[in-house]
Amino acid sequence: MMLNTKKRPLMAAALLLTSLGITTSCIDSSYDLNKDIDMTISAGGEHLAIPVGYTEKITLDKIIELDEGDDLQIVDGEYHLLKKDNIDETNTSVGTVTVAESENIIDAITLLTSVPIPGANASVPDKQSEGKINAEARGVDKAVIEIGSLAADMPTTLTLKFELGGGISIERVDIKTMTITFPDFIQFENENGLNGQTLTMTNVQIEPSGFTKELKINKYAFGNTYGEGNRVEEENGDRILKIENQKITIEMQDIYANNPQGSGSLSITPTVTLSEMAVSEVYGTIQPDIDVKPTEVELNNLPDFLQDDEIRLDITNPVFSFNANNPLNTDVEMDGVLTGYKDGKVTKTVKIGSGNGGASITLKPSGDKQQTISIVRDEKTVVEANATKVVVPNLNDIIETIPDRINVELKPAVKTEQYYTVNLGQDYTLNSAYDIDIPLSFGSNLKIVYEETLDNFDLDLEDVDIEKAVLSINAVNTIPLAMEIKNENVSALDANGNVIKDIDVTVEGTITESKDGKTEVSSTLNVNLNETAEGAISKLDGLKLKITAVPGQATDVQLLSTQWMQLKDMKLKIPNGIKVDLN
Repeated sequence: MMLNTKKRPLMAAALLLTSLGITTSCIDSSYDLNKDIDMTISAGGEHLAIPVGYTEKITLDKIIELDEGDDLQIVDGEYHLLKKDNIDETNTSVGTVTVAESENIIDAITLLTSVPIPGANASVPDKQSEGKINAEARGVDKAVIEIGSLAADMPTTLTLKFELGGGISIERVDIKTMTITFPDFIQFENENGLNGQTLTMTNVQIEPSGFTKELKINKYAFGNTYGEGNRVEEENGDRILKIENQKITIEMQDIYANNPQGSGSLSITPTVTLSEMAVSEVYGTIQPDIDVKPTEVELNNLPDFLQDDEIRLDITNPVFSFNANNPLNTDVEMDGVLTGYKDGKVTKTVKIGSGNGGASITLKPSGDKQQTISIVRDEKTVVEANATKVVVPNLNDIIETIPDRINVELKPAVKTEQYYTVNLGQDYTLNSAYDIDIPLSFGSNLKIVYEETLDNFDLDLEDVDIEKAVLSINAVNTIPLAMEIKNENVSALDANGNVIKDIDVTVEGTITESKDGKTEVSSTLNVNLNETAEGAISKLDGLKLKITAVPGQATDVQLLSTQWMQLKDMKLKIPNGIKVDLN
């Protein structure tokens, strides 16, 4: 703070003498002034006060000097601590899986145990057989918990093969109607004769070389909701999907064996072969790892008044926003941990979500579109439209002592057991960013500190013997912060700006806050100066003040760049008057 002051050299002592009725024009020349007359006089008594000036109005934008790029900025006249940046993108995926080929031999169907009439066609009673289909996939990704269905990358093939066996030779077997009922888990492409899980074939001819029928499969389906599907099992460190004991039935009607010959028996052995299925899509309970790297938020571009070790912030409406997309087809629940560091040491840790007694933050499926989660201290805090507001009552802890950096650790996870679809082998990219907005609207525990110097008093007190003095200040304030000056935070300065150690300083009074940030409030401060060595006060040319601002009753009032404080009517009062040596 620069003072408005006027030079008042102690040659003004002559004027002082004149005002006291003392002149030298009438002194008898026979007297030696240096020897015969004591030229030391006293003046002023208890009422001598020397004006030392006043400051201009000191607006907050002068006290809080901001540079381009500082984290503290003025937004519409309000002070906001702002910090925003992207968080490294995170990719998650579920590994591909292949259902291995499986050959399933169905129990043989016996048609003849002997040849009834050699060379004649033999009618065979209707036959039925039942069997089981099994298959498995190994190396299933650990994210897959339960499978509702598997979709093929390309349609795979189910091959039905019927082979004749036994000692009886034959030209062929004619089957008027064959009905095969497949297990429910197999979903076929459209096929003539196929109705749901039932395939009906007519006029089937099985030659000695056998009969083959192929069907196309596009999906294996086990259930629609959690608990109905096929659970992935773990064996010896491997994760296995087992398809076991799935029932298949085969019915044959109007069967004829053409020209049976020889001895022994005649049978049909069905075989069901499931070709290898490369799976492209899984529907089920899937909980992939979403590993977001911790992000460091540096807070190193701050004005001095926010960096003092004594500073304590109590911000009523800080907003920590996180923008993130959710590329999965299910809810992602997110917890977080904010850890402050100052000088390499942890200041405070604030947990967000389930670790802080609340619920995890929910990110709805959004593809590439980002959604905003705003972490606030108070439900009343206004956040941007469409943002999800999450109240964390102890959010101020992370900034109470302003850290050098804040470690932001986000922990998104899929916790739901509800089924959803994942494309295997595809990268799902989660992009996120943080946006911190701390408007300097203070609560009851705020404490900030800044320093100012009042200099250039220009008192020229070299020839004046002063043991005690009081600097009286009228402080006018529209800033919504009460301010105090502690004794240890005042230093007397000489004309070169050096601290005068032989002056004890005590301060009386405080600067009262403006309760609405608009009304001017006046307060009186008295800075008492007592010299401990002769001549110390005569060197006085200024004071260095460390002003500690703390809230009084004016809480929740926003700091504005236009709010101001002014030190007026500053007078140096000399309680015991002064002694002037005119020699």
